[in-house]
Amino acid sequence: MTDKIALVFDIDDTLYRQIDLLQSACEEAMGGKKLPDPELFYQTFGKRSYEMFLESSAGRMELHQSRICRIMKTMEDLQIPFTEEMAEDFQRRYKEKQQNLKLSPALAEILERCKSAGIRMGVISNGPDQHQKDKCHIMGLEQWIPMEHVLVSEGVGCAKPESEIFRMAEQRLGITDETVYMIGDSIANDMTGAMNAGWKTIWVNYHGYKLPEGAKRPDYQVETQEELRDVILGLGDLRPF
Repeated sequence: MTDKIALVFDIDDTLYRQIDLLQSACEEAMGGKKLPDPELFYQTFGKRSYEMFLESSAGRMELHQSRICRIMKTMEDLQIPFTEEMAEDFQRRYKEKQQNLKLSPALAEILERCKSAGIRMGVISNGPDQHQKDKCHIMGLEQWIPMEHVLVSEGVGCAKPESEIFRMAEQRLGITDETVYMIGDSIANDMTGAMNAGWKTIWVNYHGYKLPEGAKRPDYQVETQEELRDVILGLGDLRPF
């Protein structure tokens, strides 16, 4: 097997911890009240977000409406009183927090070391095209990853876990004989999609979830960005002599 590698990253809850932004935006919208179970809130919000993403992508719901609907349904599921005015406030605060995204030192080190080693890197993300690319701009990813290597589902017409988007990434990155690693948080979209495309996988499991029953085990699992750094810097082209 070749030692040449390529890396493809997810964005949300991979390059940054999404729960930190969501929790603070929600608690601020509730006037400082604390969420009783932030982890359950995050899981429920993720489920509702994906449902609304599908509705918006199919043209059945306007984007802003889908964003308001996801938080309203989340709070309804959790039986936490939440008004539409609070939902609008939450979305405004959440958007403001996304304007200040920063890469951790560990992530910046990964990208810098990989660029210096000449490793091809890209991004695959499900979501609105400009919105996801804006996150890349805010985090300064262009220093290490060309924007033409950033594939967002809305912009390319297909989404994870479909094999087509992984094949498109191979073409964009000019993959030949490299072993490609998908780095992401979603077992269903990132890990299973990448496995079906013949890629290797690194599961970014910041929340310490158990592997879903029946799911194939990823090649690597990490729970912190520092662990992710150590795993990536031990791969193929990056292994010390």
